[in-house]
Amino acid sequence: MAYQIKSIRYQNSPRKILLQNINGPCPLLAAANALLLRGVITLSSECVRNGVASTDDVVNMLVNRALIRSQQSSSTASSLEKTDKEEGDDKNDDETNKASNHEYHLNEVLSILPTLQHGMDVNPQFTSPQSIEYTHNLAAFDLLGVELVHGWVLDPQDLETCAVVEMKSYNELIELVIGGDERRREVVRLEGWKVEKEEELMRLVDSNNKGSKEGNDDSEVKSKIDVVDETKVDSKAQTKTDEGVEVTSNDADSESSTSEQINNQCQGTVSLDQQQAIEQEIADIGLKIEHASLQISRADVANAFLTSTSHQLTYHGLEQLHAHIGEDAVHVFFRNNHFGTITKHNGILYLLATDLGYANTPEIVWEKLDSIDGNTEYVNEYFEKPSPRAELAPAAGPTIDPALLLAQRSQAENDYQLAMAMSRGEASVPASSSQHASNNSDEEEGKLIEAAKEMSLRTYHGENDATVAVDVDNSPIPSTSSSA
Repeated sequence: MAYQIKSIRYQNSPRKILLQNINGPCPLLAAANALLLRGVITLSSECVRNGVASTDDVVNMLVNRALIRSQQSSSTASSLEKTDKEEGDDKNDDETNKASNHEYHLNEVLSILPTLQHGMDVNPQFTSPQSIEYTHNLAAFDLLGVELVHGWVLDPQDLETCAVVEMKSYNELIELVIGGDERRREVVRLEGWKVEKEEELMRLVDSNNKGSKEGNDDSEVKSKIDVVDETKVDSKAQTKTDEGVEVTSNDADSESSTSEQINNQCQGTVSLDQQQAIEQEIADIGLKIEHASLQISRADVANAFLTSTSHQLTYHGLEQLHAHIGEDAVHVFFRNNHFGTITKHNGILYLLATDLGYANTPEIVWEKLDSIDGNTEYVNEYFEKPSPRAELAPAAGPTIDPALLLAQRSQAENDYQLAMAMSRGEASVPASSSQHASNNSDEEEGKLIEAAKEMSLRTYHGENDATVAVDVDNSPIPSTSSSA
């Protein structure tokens, strides 16, 4: 990737900023711009001369910044450890472990920086602008000395939503919403199961009632028969066995009736147990439905919050940003998976305009961040509204693709180095010409640069034996071909 460079002024000092490429803004660009505006890092002279920086240029610049801060941190820690030693604390093993962990942590963070050109996963929480789940990517921001903030903050006056969101992160809310969809399908299944169990219970109750009625009828008939049998006790037939035991037919009927009653009682007990078991199942299903419905309700609240704040900025979040960001402080701002550079000037929040379309529009540098609906106002480098143009005309100069600028940079650097070598007399130039050059060095240097460019272009187009002549004080100077 390549980033075009734009020159602006910030806090009355000249600054260079990087403009976003075709793939849009990235955390690498936003962090670099924050540090460039502070003046704690600078682009190489080669990048500035050619107006473009590669990803490697930006990464190397940030790596140097991280190494410097790491060394400063290590020096501070060493001073504290030295003080501890002087006080008699023996911490050699701890110091060795700390140094080893610090080196490992530094290498791990430095390996992350190149990946930031492709974006970064951010998992915000909704309690404050700086409440973001800590990851290795955020460790890279910490090492650079840049704070990442957002404006997706929940208003604490919304009690219903606060009760659901609490300290949850964005990822946790998404899981809650997905879980609500699963619970909704589960409730449909449980309600169908509950209906089946209720129907089964009704059939069992009807069967028990019917059996109880038939049992009562049989008892009445049996009582009447017993009364009749008692009036005819004199006519009972008696028999004697060989052992002399007397058994009556009435005793045999009584034993059979008792067996039937016990059997009916057992069947009634089993039916009652089945009924109670089914009733318990229905109650358990009802509790599961109630619990799932509560989860669905919480998921609906979370989904409503995420939907209503899909632009990932709230008015309460704006208030919190105003309170958190100091005057003229510079941070990286996260919103809708994009990263920008944010500052506050005269109590107003501004985002750095890094769109490539503004490369040749010096009067547009910042845009106000005072609304959540996208309405914005652009201002210049002095945070003032630019005056209307006298005429409608395109911006000065073409907007060249940064990738093309980067491709041309190598050739331009070769031209520059050749011209510098010729101006120092390191190229093979006749002595007579050198004498003339010493008299008018400034004028000659310009002509030498032009000669170097022309020769380089001819060489580029295949004219390997190309030579150019430079008229310095009316004396021809043959130029030599260069492999640079």
